[in-house]
Amino acid sequence: MACVLLVLGLGGATAHEVPFRLHAPGARKVFVCGSFSHWQCLALQRGRSGVFRRRVAVAPGLYEYGFRVDGRWRLNRRAPRVADGFGGHDDLLTVGR
Repeated sequence: MACVLLVLGLGGATAHEVPFRLHAPGARKVFVCGSFSHWQCLALQRGRSGVFRRRVAVAPGLYEYGFRVDGRWRLNRRAPRVADGFGGHDDLLTVGR
């Protein structure tokens, strides 16, 4: 999640292509859900060794997100966390300008 690449402009704000990935070898379906997509869950594709991946165009800003793995909420071990306001946590994503 550390790499961010410039890809396109959205209404004056420049979006960046953010790579999401999660190692979940036993999973059947993995989604990334976050405030960058208004909490619409986006399917990740299974790759080698059970790593699920997807690149998403995201405008600069601070976002909360997490993964839905076979229906259960899961966080990225490497990402900073923030309280979600409901007694749980979300991962925190910062996309630069």
